[in-house]
This record gives sequence, C-alpha cells and structure tokens, in this order.
Amino acid sequence: MKKKLIATALTATVICSALVNASATDVIEQDGLVYAPDHSVFFIDVNKGYTWALQSIDYLANSGIINGKEHCVYDPGSDLTRADFITMLSRAYNMNNYASDDNFADVEDGKYYTTAVSAAKNLGIVIGDSDGNFHPEDPLSRQDAAVILKRTLERTGINFNTKALKSYKDASSISSYASDAVYELTHAKIVYGTDGNFNPIDPITRAEIASLLYRSLMLEENGLGEPVYVEKSNVTNLCVGDAFYANVKITNANEGQKFAGLYNCSKLYGQGEEFYAELGEAAPMNQQISFESGILYVNGEVMTVAEDMTSICLDPYSLLSNEPISTGTDYSKAAVSIQDGIVTAIYYAN
Repeated sequence: MKKKLIATALTATVICSALVNASATDVIEQDGLVYAPDHSVFFIDVNKGYTWALQSIDYLANSGIINGKEHCVYDPGSDLTRADFITMLSRAYNMNNYASDDNFADVEDGKYYTTAVSAAKNLGIVIGDSDGNFHPEDPLSRQDAAVILKRTLERTGINFNTKALKSYKDASSISSYASDAVYELTHAKIVYGTDGNFNPIDPITRAEIASLLYRSLMLEENGLGEPVYVEKSNVTNLCVGDAFYANVKITNANEGQKFAGLYNCSKLYGQGEEFYAELGEAAPMNQQISFESGILYVNGEVMTVAEDMTSICLDPYSLLSNEPISTGTDYSKAAVSIQDGIVTAIYYAN
C-alpha cells in the first residue's frame, strides 16, 4: 500500500546503548548468532508492564521518531503532551518543510516543537481554539489523538472507511468532532478501547501513542481496498552485535511462534526496510571465555578474532567493548558468534 506521500523519516539514532541502524547489504549474518530481545534495547523502563508496546517503542526509537525523556528512560506510563505528539508525527512524516512563520498564539518561538506545530497547522492537521491557541503542553486526549492522526494519514493519501461500525459502550462520551476519526481508526485496527469503552477524554500515554503510531506506519490494504493494520506473528526485532534490525520477517517461523533470546542464524539478509532471517535452535550461553595477551580462548581453544569483533551485554543490551572480556569477572555466561571460523561477536550475561 502506498501509505506515505509525505516521506517517512527513518534516520538512525543512538539512544541508550551502542546500537546503530544497520546498513543495507544482501547478506548480513550467516551461520552466526542473532539476538531476539524480549525487552527494550533502548529504554530500561518499558520492560515491566509494557511488553505489549516493546515492538512499537523500539521500532520508533531506532527510526528516530521517538526519544526518551532522559538517558535510557522513555517514561511509558506518563501522559503525552499535544506538542510531543505533533513532534513525533513531524519526524515520522517529514512535515517540517511545511512550516512557516505562521503559528498559534501560545506557541513560542524557539521551542523544540515550534516548527513541527507550525507545519501541522499549515497542513490543516491541527486547529486552534477560538482564541487561536493550541495548548501545546497540555495532555493529549485519546479522542484528539485519533483526530490528529487521521488528518495526518489523510494528507498522505490514505482514505478510511467512513461507514465504520460504531460499537463503543461509551459512544455518547465521544465528542462529535472526534467520532468519525475514532471509529474509522478503530475499523483500521489502529486504535482500540478497553473493556468495550474508548475513554475519549482520558489522556493518552507515551506507550499507547507509540503503538498507535507504529500501527499507522504499518498499514496495508485489505481485500476491500481499505487500510488496515495486521499484526504478523513471524516478525520480530533482531540484534547482530551492536546493530539493530527492526521488523525482521522470520521465514521458517511456525504460526504464532515467538522469539526471545540468542539463536543460531542460518541467514539474515535484506536491505532498506525489508529484512528476512532463517533461524535455527536457541543458542545456549555455556561457553567460557579467556582473553590473555591478545589471545582469545573459547572453552580452552584458541580462536581467531575479527577486527571489528564486539562484546555485547544482553540485558541491558549494550556494547561493552571491541575486544573480548573473560568470563568469571563481571559476566558468568557467554556465547560466541562465529562466521567462517572467525569470532565476530561475543554475547555476555550474568
């Protein structure tokens, strides 16, 4: 589906660990190890209670669309401000070129969101109140998130089903200006309610907005030509050394199969935004590493080390160094990734 007429911004960012966006190549890893994280590799505070948002948050963090509030901290449960949502949308859909000197009365010059809000105003994505104010630092309500997101997607050429079924138990609480957006995005499986309610005036959280924005970037056409988000069970994020690959399609996955931990990788390949992998069995963390006088021993055997070898801690996922680290010191467990007889990465855990 041609879903982004406003070009999507997908530039790499380094937020917490040494992770970098992988460059486009044909074969990235073959017969080595890859890591499928069951926790965020960018933020330390989204791993308990927010597993439903991990894929979305890490994808958007890697793309530079979302940032943390501070180093390694995303603050997923806090309310999202109206300005922050516009800033995220501007990064995702590269809207800043539409900015001008025209802005809302309460949006000051020089703020981190000034340019993004001006662009959204000029595109008709956001509309001020009767006094010409946008209230940028107020919490964003769930219904306003739906309205703003729908307008943004429509500017990219997406047309939603205007006859979407109205089914929330609290439908009477949804403002008339937001009703169509709520139900059209619900039909497209971008937004959901809780226990049959949409809770339209509740503030939306930073974790919830990441899920909404992720789904909006993954829309496909269904058999009726309508945009819809379809969750894929064979898609996961993968790490190879200090490189991060988002939304990798596991070609040999069984229906509903989930991946977490280290795996033997027959092949990881792709370029751009399309990556594919064939994974083997889970890899045990049972190797003893000794690095003495520039020589690497794995279970007592001398090994050749690649010039760009990386030592990686699995939790939190981060680059330790570009040389081996002996087990038995800070880390008790390790697994070695070997390609063509050369050690390319060593993964460590406590």
